[in-house]
Amino acid sequence: MAQRTRTTYEELETVAIPEDVPELGVEAGTTGTIVNVYEGGRMLLVEIGREDGTSVGLVDLEVGEDGSLRPISSTPFSSR
Repeated sequence: MAQRTRTTYEELETVAIPEDVPELGVEAGTTGTIVNVYEGGRMLLVEIGREDGTSVGLVDLEVGEDGSLRPISSTPFSSR
């Protein structure tokens, strides 16, 4: 049986970041929470959190036709 690739996502779901995002110190496979789905479901805004509950920053992920994810940009949060 062929494995299905996911093509739709919803806010507050978690996703794995597919590639390293050095600007945030995030490694591929890190899990983040979808905070916004936009561009008709073709883009996701994902918040990356730390174990202490604070946020590292945001990553925009592009959703491919096959459901694959690709980081487009990131916004770091300042550390306090």
